[in-house]
Amino acid sequence: MDRRSVLTRLVTVLGGLLVLGSLGVEARPRPVARHRRRVRRRIRRRIRRRVIVRTIAGRPFWVVPVGLAIGWELMHEGRIVVVKETKIIEAGGVKTEVAIVQGADGKTEQVSITREDTADNRKDLGGSVLPEGDKKTPAIESEIEEDE
Repeated sequence: MDRRSVLTRLVTVLGGLLVLGSLGVEARPRPVARHRRRVRRRIRRRIRRRVIVRTIAGRPFWVVPVGLAIGWELMHEGRIVVVKETKIIEAGGVKTEVAIVQGADGKTEQVSITREDTADNRKDLGGSVLPEGDKKTPAIESEIEEDE
């Protein structure tokens, strides 16, 4: 082996390494990094609104939004109830609108309501998530991002 063949081989090896380096090819492959994929999913939440109590003619009334519907959640003093029914009843010769609401414990109660949009009850609060198949309950659709 003479000097010329050693230099030729050395130049060939160095040139090959330079070409591979410029192409972005590494002599040793990097380990594959596993990353989490974020997925957007659409969910439906009940409409939840805040309620205040106002005394009218000596009786307490819940002040609810004008657009109150069956299936909405109402939040009053940290307690959340679901509206099951609204109806007009006559008590003492006066017609009053009432809402039949159900609490988390399953108990139902009847509360007198008056419909009025206020600054407090206009704000949408995050209601509970509805099941996938429920399409009849009024709801707000939103998207959440989850790791897959």
